[in-house]
Amino acid sequence: MSLGRKKKGFQIIIRRIERSGVRRFWVPRWFVLISLLGVSILTGISLTGLDRYAEYEKLKSEIRNLNRELSMKHNQISFMTERMSQIREELAGVRALSRNIEVQLGRRAAPEEGGTGGPLKGIHRRDVREVAFLNSESELLDRMWTEIEEIELEIKLEHGKNASLYRFINSQSALIRSIPSIRPVQGGFISSPFGRRSDPFTGAIKMHTGIDIAHSNHVPVCATAEGIVVETKWSGSYGRMITIYHGFGLSTRYAHLHRIDVREGDWIDRGQTIGLLGNTGRSTHRHLHYEVRIEGRPVNPFYFLPDEETS
Repeated sequence: MSLGRKKKGFQIIIRRIERSGVRRFWVPRWFVLISLLGVSILTGISLTGLDRYAEYEKLKSEIRNLNRELSMKHNQISFMTERMSQIREELAGVRALSRNIEVQLGRRAAPEEGGTGGPLKGIHRRDVREVAFLNSESELLDRMWTEIEEIELEIKLEHGKNASLYRFINSQSALIRSIPSIRPVQGGFISSPFGRRSDPFTGAIKMHTGIDIAHSNHVPVCATAEGIVVETKWSGSYGRMITIYHGFGLSTRYAHLHRIDVREGDWIDRGQTIGLLGNTGRSTHRHLHYEVRIEGRPVNPFYFLPDEETS
């Protein structure tokens, strides 16, 4: 195809190759200019449309990302709201436990009937409607995380307080279990008290470091508190004897036994039988010589006997 320009237009010449012949077309100049202008306009419109479409797709992608991020934040808010509710309940439970322990220990008066209401200390409860007044969800999340950390810290402090209370209770309980507070022999009578007395063999005034409980039979002898057997032996004056260490410097001694039923190193519970009452060693009659010692020094066992014995 070739173009031949005329005076006021354009001549288009078309020559066929397969057969001879030429065709000529005249196109006015204004038509060509209008056509070129139309093509330019269509091209511009197409390019603008492509740009608009690309921008539209970009906005769609950003909206999807924003919706995804918004959904994640909503999930985080829901999770933290639920978590805050849980730790509030946990803190209330821990505080109630602390109060009960202190009441049992006499450190705090029992609460009045009807419960104790009011907000938790240091915790500002929020209405969900407050969300509308926050600058952004990120601010809400930050504030919720801060509140969760504060409550969890308070729970940790309460747990530490309870641990101290439990240690105190355990130590007090161990002390109570270590006090020789029951009678070592059922029945019988106290034939010789604690203190200075006339020696039954020599008549000399000597210190009697325990009490003698007389009985007509070889009745069982029991440990008056829990502890560990530290001594089982024959002693010239005590005869067959057992010493039990109870902790906190407390120990008890059982002498003149007819038989020993425990061994050194055995752990003994309060009330457990350790032997039989007898008349061995330096003894004038069948009885149990019973001692209580604090840091190795004998004290009057009479003060440790049940109320019915001391009344």
